[in-house]
Amino acid sequence: MKDYEKLFQKIASWAHERKIDQADPRVEFMKMTEELGELSSAYNKENYEKLVDSIGDLQIALLIFCKLVGVDHYQAMVGAYNEIAQRTGMTTDDGVFIKETDLEAMNGEKGKS
Repeated sequence: MKDYEKLFQKIASWAHERKIDQADPRVEFMKMTEELGELSSAYNKENYEKLVDSIGDLQIALLIFCKLVGVDHYQAMVGAYNEIAQRTGMTTDDGVFIKETDLEAMNGEKGKS
């Protein structure tokens, strides 16, 4: 955990030196969408080096965005994990997880037809 904290501090310092941590959050949000597009392209083209680079860039942009909007990135992950940890449902053959509540809603709709 300490390595992660040190890395986050380095990223925060890097952003501060460039005044990115004082910018309009919408700019960093656009950066995240740009990086997500690059990640999609790398994945679709099976370019592993670009895939790794894009994942890193996206995470850095997300960390900076969190700082800009006042969200503790770590606490957000903890909260999200705690929400999904006990989630039940099923995974399709394609690897899509469908929550139990969505399955129930789908089955309820089928019964109405």
